[in-house]
Amino acid sequence: MQNTELVHLLLKVMGMSLGLMAVIMLCCIVTPYLAKQIDKHRPPRPTKDEADQNVPSVRGPFDASSDPDYDLNYKIYNKDIYGVDFKNGKEKNG
Repeated sequence: MQNTELVHLLLKVMGMSLGLMAVIMLCCIVTPYLAKQIDKHRPPRPTKDEADQNVPSVRGPFDASSDPDYDLNYKIYNKDIYGVDFKNGKEKNG
């Protein structure tokens, strides 16, 4: 009869873990239904013609270039951007 406290503690832990698993299971079951309800109330997507009208005319620095010789990674591959000569362990000037 000395192990009754241990048994009660283990039963309590088992009950809490089963309860937590039940809550997780309910969340997994309810989530698709909530997503379906959200999609019903979402505004419709623009058609392809409307989407083409909303394209910005300004190009960003990382957009594809029309110049075939332009290489965005030129400095990374053709210059030591860290300024350290790893062969000799000296810093480069410039």
